[in-house]
Amino acid sequence: ENNEHEWIERMMKPVCLGRKNYLFCGSEQAAKNTSLIYSIIESCKMNRLRSVKYIADVLRKLISGETDYIALLPMNIIK
Repeated sequence: ENNEHEWIERMMKPVCLGRKNYLFCGSEQAAKNTSLIYSIIESCKMNRLRSVKYIADVLRKLISGETDYIALLPMNIIK
């Protein structure tokens, strides 16, 4: 379990290192959008999903009318 905790911390390190850069996103909404995208990408990494493919698949499902949002979370995607 200790190795898993260290792995998770390493996955989040790039986000923490860029924190000062995020002060200049342009607006509060842009900062919120940026944090959301980073969260999705890091969640994909933690669940061993390719983030670009995941996002494209989720967008296709949403456009098709999918409303089970919990099932669309990276941790619930069947690999």
